Amino acid sequence: MEIAKNIKVYKIYSAFTELLIIGPIIVLYYMAKGLSFTEIMLLQSIGAVAVVLFEVPTGAVADKIGRVQSIVLGALFWGLSLFIYIMGRNFYVFAVGEVIFSLGGAFKSGADTALIYDSLKELKRENEFQKIEGSARSLIFYTQGIGAIIASFLYEINIYLPMIVSIGFMIITAIVAMNFKEPCIEGKEGRFGANYFNQIKESGIYIFGHEKIKAIILYSMIFFIFFRAGFWYYQPYMESVNIPVKYFGFIFFMFNMTAALISNKCYKIMELTKPRTLTFMSGLLITSFILLGFIRVWIGVLAILLQQVARGLYRPVTRKYMNKHIPSDKRATILSFHSLAVNLAVAVTLPFMGLLKDNVNIYTTHTILAVVMIILTYISKKYMDKRLGVKEKQVEKDDINEPN
Repeated sequence: MEIAKNIKVYKIYSAFTELLIIGPIIVLYYMAKGLSFTEIMLLQSIGAVAVVLFEVPTGAVADKIGRVQSIVLGALFWGLSLFIYIMGRNFYVFAVGEVIFSLGGAFKSGADTALIYDSLKELKRENEFQKIEGSARSLIFYTQGIGAIIASFLYEINIYLPMIVSIGFMIITAIVAMNFKEPCIEGKEGRFGANYFNQIKESGIYIFGHEKIKAIILYSMIFFIFFRAGFWYYQPYMESVNIPVKYFGFIFFMFNMTAALISNKCYKIMELTKPRTLTFMSGLLITSFILLGFIRVWIGVLAILLQQVARGLYRPVTRKYMNKHIPSDKRATILSFHSLAVNLAVAVTLPFMGLLKDNVNIYTTHTILAVVMIILTYISKKYMDKRLGVKEKQVEKDDINEPN
């Protein structure tokens, strides 16, 4: 069956789709361009706002026109944004680059997951999604790990080289994505389906009427705020404990290998931690922030490994729970609503994270993050328990009640 080739293509696609080897040096790159940390975080907020604007419309495009076309456009827009980063000389040019990067991310967001899930559904193998997605995420982290080491060496030669190489990887991603076969979508009317705006409206109504999906989205919003902020604090922390820049790539390699191993075994970890896997993930971040707030020597960088465990679990776990309750004809659109919500939360909060870092040291910053996350996690847990009808000391058999 021709649709079965999507599984093989998905593995190749996963090796390149997020191979932006700029992670270990991006903060240094921005600062070399004269940006303050507050401006760096404001750029991330602008990008998140752009995602909010683009996310659902591009998700509907994926559902109505095609997931393959959406994925290809996403990769090409990412390549274009990196070119703008190279040309950027001030905050405003970088802001344009962030908007284009967000547009690319919005086209890709949900489309690739929806394509592989519906391919498996057509093959009557959707029960394999979690394992295949976990394996794909693992491959992404492995290649990012290797790329992290390369990035450090390239950056020392020329600060633009990591960007240039990443553009090449995005072109490869687009070429590989063209080999996907568009799966059949249940409930889709004709090639382009029903009215585009009805697609968005009906998907929104579906979400608001589904308590479990709302619970997962709420959890994701809170988790993602701290997850994203934590990433932008990696490099300031490493500088504060006097780790030379030349070692950043090796440290990020270690981070990615940890996330890869965890992602590949996520289904086993879920079996051990359900029905509290999401709470477990939040606990990992909180513990990491507490340790980073107190440890002021280089060994403290190992605490960031806890964040990598959560990173390896996040997408396979949340996407499994989301996909379980989404009809095929609305899958990419509803996944885009999910991404919209978490990016809206990030857009509102990241500028404050930048101001916090510019006004207190990195150790105090992490301590404050831990305290705030504990409070918000507790509140969201109570909210979700009530929404899902979970009583004290009661554990539902259905593992989707996980968002407790």
